[in-house]
Amino acid sequence: MRGYARLKNACKYADVSQTTMRNWFSNGLKFSKVKGILLIKLTDIDNYIAQYSKDSDRRASAIASEVLNDLQYAQ
Repeated sequence: MRGYARLKNACKYADVSQTTMRNWFSNGLKFSKVKGILLIKLTDIDNYIAQYSKDSDRRASAIASEVLNDLQYAQ
């Protein structure tokens, strides 16, 4: 698969509507505009979606670190 996609194909790749994809742009998904053509790097879509994954081990570790940090400052 190519590294970049136009909006329509990027939406197909992520299985979302163009409205959702444009919302993602507003929320930080990177895109380029070359001579009026919107291009989205497919790995950027993957990375954008991955930041919202529910990785329970990572979340649990972050929560534990925060609690320990709070306890340390409470002493």
